[in-house]
Amino acid sequence: MELSPNIKQRIQILPDAVKRKIAAGEVIDGPYSVIKELVENALDAQATDIDIEIEESGLKRIVVRDNGIGIYRDDLPLAVEEHATSKIKSIDDIFSIITMGFRGEALSSIAEVSQCTILSRAAEEEIGGKLVIAEGKKELFDWAGPTGTTVIVENLFFNTPARKKFIKGLKSELNRIKDTIFALAIANSNIQFKVKFDNKIAFVFEPADTLQRIAQIYGNEMADNLLYGSLSDLHCTIEGYCTKPNYYRSNRSLQFLYVNHRPVQFPYFNFILQQVYQTILQKGQYPAAFIFCTIKPDLIDVNVHPAKKEIRFFDNNYIHSMIYNFANKLISGTIHAFPIKHNDTQLQNKNITTASNANNYTDNNTPPLLYTQPNVNPQTLIHEAQHLYTQLHNKDYSVIGTIFGSYVLIQKENNLYIIDFHAAHEKKLFDYLMSIDSVSAVQQLLMPVVMELSPDLLIHIHSYKDILTKYGIIIDQFDEHSIVINAIPDFCNTNDIEGLMRDIVGSLHENKISLNNIKIKIIEKIACHSAKRANDIITQDDIIAIADYVLSTNDYRCPHGRPFVYIVSKSELERFFKRS
Repeated sequence: MELSPNIKQRIQILPDAVKRKIAAGEVIDGPYSVIKELVENALDAQATDIDIEIEESGLKRIVVRDNGIGIYRDDLPLAVEEHATSKIKSIDDIFSIITMGFRGEALSSIAEVSQCTILSRAAEEEIGGKLVIAEGKKELFDWAGPTGTTVIVENLFFNTPARKKFIKGLKSELNRIKDTIFALAIANSNIQFKVKFDNKIAFVFEPADTLQRIAQIYGNEMADNLLYGSLSDLHCTIEGYCTKPNYYRSNRSLQFLYVNHRPVQFPYFNFILQQVYQTILQKGQYPAAFIFCTIKPDLIDVNVHPAKKEIRFFDNNYIHSMIYNFANKLISGTIHAFPIKHNDTQLQNKNITTASNANNYTDNNTPPLLYTQPNVNPQTLIHEAQHLYTQLHNKDYSVIGTIFGSYVLIQKENNLYIIDFHAAHEKKLFDYLMSIDSVSAVQQLLMPVVMELSPDLLIHIHSYKDILTKYGIIIDQFDEHSIVINAIPDFCNTNDIEGLMRDIVGSLHENKISLNNIKIKIIEKIACHSAKRANDIITQDDIIAIADYVLSTNDYRCPHGRPFVYIVSKSELERFFKRS
């Protein structure tokens, strides 16, 4: 409703309840931020064991339990008051922050938008406390539990429906939760994390070193393709891992920057990595990076945003150049750079959750060829082309033949069409899948494929199970760490089913991906893996079908953006041979 310019609006002070909810909205904008704040509190409390339970992507229930130093019983009511904290005493302390939290806003914000219960006992106390906060009221009871703190958050945003409606969906929020936990777990690899989703154990990360923690989350293959290095200067030390030049991801989701063990957003970070790898990787290929920056607390400002998502450096250009020099020298080998191998035996003995057959997969793997076309000489090609030509009675083009096992030559009127068969076939399949709502026919696998996945990939697979089923890929849970693929689309002839699945899931590893884009990415991967490849057997019907498709479309680029048709006119040839 628009206000009339003639009506004067009087200034007034907002009610306390409104002010508290506005403040809470700056800190808590989704279930993932509740988990972030509670886990950071557990880390500040010197916890070595953190359990997290999630129901309905955190909207119904979140539990974070730690074995830290606990909160004194009498301090519990203060813990949920605004700006109540034990981590700073004066304004000067803000410029030397060494803890994850410090503003004293997390628990008060969480309690403002949920029904919250806190159970805690300090080591010095025989009896701890249980604080129940509901509808603005607080009740304190005795609690005889173990040392540490448990926070139970239920019915998040029940009293702020406007905030709740901006939650994109349970699957999207679950992915944000997962990414939040993973980011914190990497920086705190000495801490044990146990996570349950809807009463089922999702993953357990036992204490490890940083590289082992990366392997626990993203699989052994990722760890095997990382280079380690360090670089020190007067104000800053940088160490960490970047992927080898020949290894890449399909998105930027695995590019992490930590400052004093805090995961942060630095607006130039992705751009810096792109600069370093720009002569190595192609468009759509991105490195993974886990970079840790240690800097004196008084040279950074972490008090930029209530949710502590951003950080301000004393000199952005200096940090920019330090990160660039670190990554550049790392991949060029001019500093001590080497892949650090994890100890597989040690991982197994510690019963660490990891992806044991991830070594069979790389982001840039090409599925093995199904068939190999026998070597043929040019006379055979010409003979086959002539034979084929006699079959094309109702076509306004002629087929000349195939060359190099990859390209089809078509003549129509005064133009020669050179067609990349694989790319054209991929685009044809992509267009078909985009035109339908679901695949009507699937092929049941005689030998279902069992895949063991890292937690990172396992969660993604289950998040998009319904969409996969619509397009002919039918999966089920096999055990705690594996899935089984029972069927694929009937037109999909790949024998690299595991590669197809990993390619699909890897392409979906983004937080801000819409449902329609998820569909497109899945279809892209199915089309790519289903299309015939170089040196596969191409039949007469295959060539005619591709020729018909190419001559009926104006879009000559495959889903990856590569052109699949090159047209040479008769006049161009005549000019080249100086016949015109």
